[in-house]
Amino acid sequence: MSKKLLKYLFVIAIIGLLAYKSVYFEKLDKVKAARTGQFDAAGFAGKLWKEQLPAQISKAGDLAALFSSLRSQPDQAFATQGHSIGITNTASFLVHSTGQVTAIGEDDITVAVPTGDSSLVVTIATEYVYGNTIRDASGLVDIRDFTNTMDLNAISEELNKTVRSVVLPLFKTVVQKGDRVEFTGAVELNREHLKLSEPELLPVQLKIIQ
Repeated sequence: MSKKLLKYLFVIAIIGLLAYKSVYFEKLDKVKAARTGQFDAAGFAGKLWKEQLPAQISKAGDLAALFSSLRSQPDQAFATQGHSIGITNTASFLVHSTGQVTAIGEDDITVAVPTGDSSLVVTIATEYVYGNTIRDASGLVDIRDFTNTMDLNAISEELNKTVRSVVLPLFKTVVQKGDRVEFTGAVELNREHLKLSEPELLPVQLKIIQ
């Protein structure tokens, strides 16, 4: 073998070694996550639930007062107390009240809330807690902070999951017909088709009171 050929093979070997050193391999899912900046919905929702939502709960509007305002000044009530993401006729409201349990179903409880000389019948979900109502009613999530609806929907699901796993299990095992309950929840209403009888709430806090 000639010296020229040996020199040529040596140069090729050096180039190959350098190329090998400059290339490395990672799992595809890691690469995708790094490129997309994968959103931690569970972490975001958990922090929101623990650090920000309690202050919103403490400021939740009175349910009877809200419905009175919706009957007399619906536009003002929607503008000052409702929350929505994007342009839509629906808005979600975070409300608070107390009432007496009048019925217990498989998927919900019915509560009679005193409103002067009468009462407002409210259905509180105890099984199927889904959708964006809690997220929107909190007023803590701004659509401008997110680049896609998947992340927004993931926040909703994590909040709903917390309600189903933390708020509801113990309550469902002890609540009885006739109990007085204190609750904070989210209700979604449509401005164009406003229904003010027997509203349906998704709970955020539930407590049996004496």
